[in-house]
Amino acid sequence: MDGLAVRSGPVLTNKEVAPGVFKITVEGSFPGNPAQFYMLRAWHLDPPLARPMSVFERTDDKIAFLYEVRGRGTELLSRLTAGDPLSLFGPLGNGWERSDGRIALVGGGCGIAPLLHTAKVFRDVDLYLGFADRPFLVKVFEKVGNRVVITSATGEGGRMGLVTDGFDPSGYDACYACGPASMLKALAQGCQAAGVPLFVSLEERMACGIGACLGCVVRITTGIHRVCRDGPVFRAEEVIWDG
Repeated sequence: MDGLAVRSGPVLTNKEVAPGVFKITVEGSFPGNPAQFYMLRAWHLDPPLARPMSVFERTDDKIAFLYEVRGRGTELLSRLTAGDPLSLFGPLGNGWERSDGRIALVGGGCGIAPLLHTAKVFRDVDLYLGFADRPFLVKVFEKVGNRVVITSATGEGGRMGLVTDGFDPSGYDACYACGPASMLKALAQGCQAAGVPLFVSLEERMACGIGACLGCVVRITTGIHRVCRDGPVFRAEEVIWDG
């Protein structure tokens, strides 16, 4: 957790990029490797907990996060406008490191959040993005991927169905994924059958972000692990999906 600190910065933009989905950009120098996250807070006492957000995009002088309004905390975040202060605690988590060879990044819904920063750092990657409704931010991803395959429930933007439908991992040396557990489980089965390593960034409710409260534990083959401290990235074959 080198560099871990509470930092703050003014909001530059907070745009709704799809119904209920926002991209918030904050001014300042914030470290963060692919799949690491921050705990965001823009209020005092209510709600009592900060909200975990994966790094979506980062430069030397700003950082951005992608989030969906799901409760009071994210609803308060969505009200922020340019100049409002935002507190960020992090960077947290282990993130993931690039494997050699041909790489696929797979994301479902707001699980696409850590993939843009990852694609920019890893370079030379293919992206597979799945959406329950209308796709968003596709052009942003097309700038960083060798190939971008879009799947949606309506077929808008590319293929109809789930992002895992028709995805063949056998041409890749490693896959990285973030999204719903059902998507990750299906990918794990496909990658295992193809003999391709899969690294997953798990999404769990978090309270402290540093592993003290044990509120985000998951079952791994080696025992109980904390997503915030021991993850969020794990090798897929280590995760007990039905645990």
